[in-house]
Amino acid sequence: MKRRSFVPVWLLCLVWGAALPGCGLIDERLDNCPEESTLTLTLDLVNNKAAEMDNKLGSEHDRPLRAALEDYLTDVFVDKVHDVDLSFFDQRRRHERTFHETLVMDAAQKVISLRLSASDYLVVGAANLSGVPMVSLKNVEEEEGIALVQNLTRHVDSHPAGLFTARKRMRVADDEDQRLEIDFHMINSAAALVLNCDSCTVRSIKAEYDGLGNAFRIADSAFAFTNYSLIRADEIDVEPYIQRDADISNETDWFYDPYWELWTTTPRRLCGVGFPSPSVASSVAGTAIRIWGINLYVTLDDGTVTLSELSIGAPLPPGSLMIIKGWIKADGSFSPVPPVSPHYVGPGGPIFPDPPVDSTVVTGVSVKLNWRDGGEYGPVIG
Repeated sequence: MKRRSFVPVWLLCLVWGAALPGCGLIDERLDNCPEESTLTLTLDLVNNKAAEMDNKLGSEHDRPLRAALEDYLTDVFVDKVHDVDLSFFDQRRRHERTFHETLVMDAAQKVISLRLSASDYLVVGAANLSGVPMVSLKNVEEEEGIALVQNLTRHVDSHPAGLFTARKRMRVADDEDQRLEIDFHMINSAAALVLNCDSCTVRSIKAEYDGLGNAFRIADSAFAFTNYSLIRADEIDVEPYIQRDADISNETDWFYDPYWELWTTTPRRLCGVGFPSPSVASSVAGTAIRIWGINLYVTLDDGTVTLSELSIGAPLPPGSLMIIKGWIKADGSFSPVPPVSPHYVGPGGPIFPDPPVDSTVVTGVSVKLNWRDGGEYGPVIG
């Protein structure tokens, strides 16, 4: 993974008298409070986005696909936060939340001056909540229960922005100006499907991601997986980027890959953002390891719908991007490897190149032809 440059956000915290049991209480002395306590909030932008783009969409002909995905993910893999919610749980006062602060950052830096009473704290933070309306901060008064929770509905739209959380044990001493640091880490993830549709005429296409998390408990960095919600992926229109191919990037390190060079003339692209997957398999059937899944619905030109249930055998970690390439066959089903026909004809005759190793993340595909929505469909992954 490549480490992107940190974006520092400075926060000088002073707790006003009426807001916190501490410095502002009548029965306590203000001289127990330091003159000033400084918190440095830093976005931790460690992710694999650049490496995944280079690996899966790094060839010359993939420029339009890469540009379309970059634009879609502009607000997800960000270099600053918009809003921040901070909760201070006093470890000397039965772990009560003794102070709460919300800030509109909307910039790389923002400075405010506040005072904190001397004590030991667990600071819990969440950032960019305003950009992800399907996720809410719950149990805010409980140190162990405070969590980001996704809407408990069967279908959830793709997260429009990146979510960040932080936790930090800190001690504020008497009569001492202190500087403390808190790192915010990204907790949602993105997965993209890039599809070759040369073998058939596709009227429409949609995808849902199954088996991803639905909540994140901040105090102990634990995700919850109820396998209830499906994340709707968005289809990205690649055509406008193909038209302006020459203006997409000034990068000079594009590589030529003979395997993918002619792999599709009709690309379709879908991408969805949600909480990450589990880190271990939820089920194993023969050699098909399933950690999470994708339900891919392809409507053909004749109106029939083909459902392909993809078993994904690689985890989708927090803050990561996964790109999966594949083929739509004549019956509308998904294949992680090329059809049996030669990929292209070289000077020596037909060529059957081996598929790239990145296709192995799809460990199994279950196909249902002429699928009809009965209103109850949706496998539950145990």
